[in-house]
Amino acid sequence: VGGAVAAVLRERSVTARRAPPAPSTRVSRFDRSTTMTRTSFKYVYIPADASCAMEELTMEIPEGKEMECLLDTLKEHFRSSSGTVGSSAEQKAIFKKQLEEQSGKVIDDSLMDIASRMQMVQPVALLPGGKATDWEHINLYVDDRGISKGLPRNDRACGLANECGAPTDIVGDAFIARILDDDDRFERHDFTLAEVSSGAPWVKRAFELNIKKKQNVGDVQEQLRAMGAVNSAADSLNLQDALPEPTDPTLLGAVDHDMKHMYAWSQEGEDVVVTVQVPAETSKADVRCDIKRQSMHLEVATLPEGSRVVVDGALELCFEVTTDECSWSILKNKDGTKRIEVTLTKGKEMRWPCFTRNKSAPETK
Repeated sequence: VGGAVAAVLRERSVTARRAPPAPSTRVSRFDRSTTMTRTSFKYVYIPADASCAMEELTMEIPEGKEMECLLDTLKEHFRSSSGTVGSSAEQKAIFKKQLEEQSGKVIDDSLMDIASRMQMVQPVALLPGGKATDWEHINLYVDDRGISKGLPRNDRACGLANECGAPTDIVGDAFIARILDDDDRFERHDFTLAEVSSGAPWVKRAFELNIKKKQNVGDVQEQLRAMGAVNSAADSLNLQDALPEPTDPTLLGAVDHDMKHMYAWSQEGEDVVVTVQVPAETSKADVRCDIKRQSMHLEVATLPEGSRVVVDGALELCFEVTTDECSWSILKNKDGTKRIEVTLTKGKEMRWPCFTRNKSAPETK
């Protein structure tokens, strides 16, 4: 899936991003007539082999693992998938080429060894969650290593994505699931085989939202050209690079150049990356990283007292992020120390002039 392979360079810590909520009794958003504690959910399997029937599957939700249960199961499925590229050396070479094309950087052998051992699940948003959908998300999940493995094209999954207005070249087996994620709660809800239809209401809604998003991006690009803000050379640039910085007056003075910041941040495309240098003994147990739609609290126990709160959750992020696609990881530096990298996916494709709306560190460019 284009634009996704670079994510393999980061060890996704989806479960650490936010502790899953304890099971509670509430009225289901999708069936307000029933009060229940959800213990299982349905999802759909779309084999890449068109001769194999699609299947509706049911997964039991282990206690306290509502968020990661599906991803853990799919990792095992994709780990056993084999394609037309035979040797691991050939797969590694293709994978390395993909990563270098996506990142624009040369990937060294040690990093490739780590990346090659990782099995990732790549979500593809069909119905983008947000206020318009009351925070309902419907995602397609695929093997992030599918291209390097030489897996066959999944025509049925590609067709469904196209019907949703989100055309994507999907290879290998695919799965579809529904979630509700509005920051205050994360829930998995049923997605049934009967809903895999071009006439399904959710498909029509997804198409409308995805087309509207593309039109909005196109409108911005056209306005920039009309204003003379871009020239013919801009056609070869990503739209993200051409977008103007917001003129929201509340963002003026948000960057504090005099304050000592324990983090650095940068942005590229739809990602905002926050980096924190930490001692070598730092482990995941020392890190608290809570990401919400427009705030992030990052605290590291191994940092000096008084500096352990790296980003205060009371500060508002510059703009909203898509929490389901955010992650953090701990990486080793060459000198033996470590660094924490938090990757936030922007909710809207707009250049951020600051990281937080108050007391922000300046962007590292």
